[in-house]
Amino acid sequence: MLARRYLGGDNRARQIATTLEEELKYELRQHGIVVWLDKDAAYNSYVDRLVERYQQEQFPFPVIPFRGSYLEMLLALEPYGNGELPDRVLIHMPGHTTESIRKTPILELYRAGKCYRKALNTLIRETASGHVNPDKIEAYLNTGDLDLSAADNWLAVACNQPQGDRSQYLESLDLEWVLASTIATAATSFKTKFSDAQSLSILSDYLYRKTGMDATFQTFYRQSTTLSFSDLGETFVAWLMCVEYVHDLARSPMLDDLKRLKQLSAPLKQTCDRLVGYLRDSHPQAYETIARQVEGHLEPELKDLRPEDLGKIDTFLSEENAILGGALQALQQEAWEKALEWAQVRLEQPSFWLARDRTRRIEWLLIRDAATLGLALIRHPQPLQGRTNLTSALEGYTQTGCTVDRAHRKFEQQRAKLLSSTLPHFGSLLEISDKLRSRYREWADDLAHSFAQICESEGFLPVESLQQRSLYEQEVHPLTQTAAKTAYFIIDAFRYEMATELISAFEGAGTNVTLRARYAELPTITAVGMNVLAPLSKAGKLTLGSDRGFKGFKTGEYTVRKPDERVRAMGDRSVDNVNSGRRRVRQLKLSEVCDRSTDSLKQGCANADLIVVHSQEIDDAGEANLGLIAFEECLKQLKSAWNRLKSIGINEFVFTADHGFLLQDQTTKQVTWGTIRAPQRRYILDDHPRAEAETVTVSLGALNYEGQTGYLLFRKDTAVFATGNPGATFVHGGNSLQERVIPVLSVSHNRDVSSFKTVKYAVEVQAQPDIAGFSRLKVRVKPAPVAQGVLSFTGAKTIALALRVPDRHDIQVNIKDVPNVAIQNQQIPVQLNAEWVEVVFDLAGYQDERVRIEVYHPDASEDVEPATLESYFKVAGTLRRTKDTPITVQTSGDWQDSFADPNVGRVFLHLQQHGSIAESELAIILGNPRQVRRFAVAFEEYLQKVPFSVRTEATSSGKRYVKQT
Repeated sequence: MLARRYLGGDNRARQIATTLEEELKYELRQHGIVVWLDKDAAYNSYVDRLVERYQQEQFPFPVIPFRGSYLEMLLALEPYGNGELPDRVLIHMPGHTTESIRKTPILELYRAGKCYRKALNTLIRETASGHVNPDKIEAYLNTGDLDLSAADNWLAVACNQPQGDRSQYLESLDLEWVLASTIATAATSFKTKFSDAQSLSILSDYLYRKTGMDATFQTFYRQSTTLSFSDLGETFVAWLMCVEYVHDLARSPMLDDLKRLKQLSAPLKQTCDRLVGYLRDSHPQAYETIARQVEGHLEPELKDLRPEDLGKIDTFLSEENAILGGALQALQQEAWEKALEWAQVRLEQPSFWLARDRTRRIEWLLIRDAATLGLALIRHPQPLQGRTNLTSALEGYTQTGCTVDRAHRKFEQQRAKLLSSTLPHFGSLLEISDKLRSRYREWADDLAHSFAQICESEGFLPVESLQQRSLYEQEVHPLTQTAAKTAYFIIDAFRYEMATELISAFEGAGTNVTLRARYAELPTITAVGMNVLAPLSKAGKLTLGSDRGFKGFKTGEYTVRKPDERVRAMGDRSVDNVNSGRRRVRQLKLSEVCDRSTDSLKQGCANADLIVVHSQEIDDAGEANLGLIAFEECLKQLKSAWNRLKSIGINEFVFTADHGFLLQDQTTKQVTWGTIRAPQRRYILDDHPRAEAETVTVSLGALNYEGQTGYLLFRKDTAVFATGNPGATFVHGGNSLQERVIPVLSVSHNRDVSSFKTVKYAVEVQAQPDIAGFSRLKVRVKPAPVAQGVLSFTGAKTIALALRVPDRHDIQVNIKDVPNVAIQNQQIPVQLNAEWVEVVFDLAGYQDERVRIEVYHPDASEDVEPATLESYFKVAGTLRRTKDTPITVQTSGDWQDSFADPNVGRVFLHLQQHGSIAESELAIILGNPRQVRRFAVAFEEYLQKVPFSVRTEATSSGKRYVKQT
């Protein structure tokens, strides 16, 4: 739609015909062929004049009107639509609609071009709105037959009425500026001009003409049409809010005085929408204050709101409250789909009230993930239904069952990150979460029972192509026999569903990604699964390294029990270079790949054909109860490691695991068996077969194990025999699909694909005040100054960023929320050259302290310069320290140099060394009492740059600053 402009600073509108012509030109430039469907033949005379004007070169595009003969029209259209370049032509079809045009010879051009329709009354209303009072516009439109020329004359007369100085002044102003002036609390020249009754009447008439706010609404809202300047300003904002509320409502308003707003003309509604959006964006505090006042006036309308009544815009807080309460109720009633739909709308559409109160957004995040899990449980109740063997059971789980497990893990991660007693609806959310845990446990137990039945009837060992012991021989060894370098990631506790999350991260031009599944060996413990990821199988059999228990596997003259022994076995099989006398296998930890510089990594892998990357991060986090956030961190590290190795010339990748896991919570059942030392968490090794209730038994021989005899006993459900480490997040060792199904994620890159980077990017970051107990910062990414104007062949549009504490692996960064941005495993995709992105996070460690944060690019796929804030952020000492946890001593660093006034730095150094300082001592360091007062005013700002906390105390001799320990 073309913008309406004032001419000469007065109230004269452009001619209606001029407006129509500008619209037609715009459509022709944008779309080429334009077919004008003129149902009422209201524009015939105007189009005939357009034809003449085109012939006189006064209109830039040809005009072909239909005047009764399709043959004549087709002959006139013959030169158009046949060339290589798109033609621009206006085809006028009077008397036709979108249905009747399909029965004409013009149908082909109609489909190829753009359909244009505009009723004459709509055109008149759009052009006159804002220049003529709405009642006069509607009165004219109701006079009978309309004519374009007559309408132009009417509008010219209506707009040329004599006006006073104040009316002309108003017409010269931007409407947004007028709105801001009417709600300003300070005295302004605008307020002075419109302080008396006569000038207020002029202003009221102006607002009526521009937005439709009439005396009837003023009487409804203020019970009077005689309003003061501030009353008129509030009433004007109330009008804008009510228009938006009524038109967004899914039902008719309850109050009769609001029902009439539904009849507001489209141009006036568009103006109101634009103004209320401007108010929210540019004057949020004023919007919130007035919205709460308006809600008081509309209490009869808003008190009984139902979520089903509401649209996508929460004009009032009552709407947000209603839909949030409805979503919680939907979860309690297990109406998962409804709750999920509401949550997605609130999280995907910018919401004013969520931005003002971040706890609401956190609650919506919890609602979304709870609803996602509930819906997954409903949609996939029996993944193994109709499955009769291990092969089909694997298909059933990887197709649907893993979807439930992924939703459950994400739900538990959000619960661990976000569910806090400080949330307004904590009780309801906790009740819903506990209920979902019970529902998931029932589902997992049913799945385990179904799988146990298949194992009992078909055996526990699958066909060779699905065995873990044959994985290296079939998937990795062939890659080592090519010219490409191969990276083999063996990841402790890397569950299948976690691998599904990485597929989209790996996909891209020149990349082939495949994900398959296999069964882990039994029992699903690290001592078994990790070792058989090396080539140890002989004729399908594995030889145990001891006569009791699982302490490695024999291969040739040695036993494989540790990482270096696994690597030795891989080298013996695949890449031993007899002539050079050295093995070309390199073993690295996942953290090494992520932390080392690109040059160091390239040099370290230069002579290696096979790089074995070992990761224990997931297993360590689960065993030590570091929190489910550590799982996200590991997925982020895997993506980063892949990017780094790819950048130094690695073309082939295989990611796999030793076993999966089951998450533990209060619904986990523990079943006692034998003595306290006999059972492991999810299995029992015994000399004799047993027929215990709710258990299944398999001999070591049936699993093709050699070297010892015995029987493994497993639960048919998800219960544990022993809890293992106190507070452990997960458990494994058993025969459930969550423990047994492992991923084989293969990523292959075309060897001629290179990433030529020519642009260096810089991260910009600003600290923000805490909110709801969470830390905050703002971040954005731009090309570094030296790269301005340099051509980039990589075309990066989005840069993934993450947060970390430099040189401190003992502190956990937990990104809680990034409004309007989808967080992917603690990574924030930031659009290049976009606006600031707000990040809400917290830090957890083994002790309370304050640290600096670095924002960096973890993938290393682009040249991004990280940024470290001078401000310090609080760390909560909530992680459980074990006897093996190293104690990290925080060094002072150079924080005192961050103060513009070096004397302020000396004050905090004094506090660090002596623990306290009085105002009398402050005066000595700072120089005079005036500087002491300035210090007190800026104290909170200064404190952000200090690595310790300081409190203030009132004493008889003045204020005292005390370092907190």
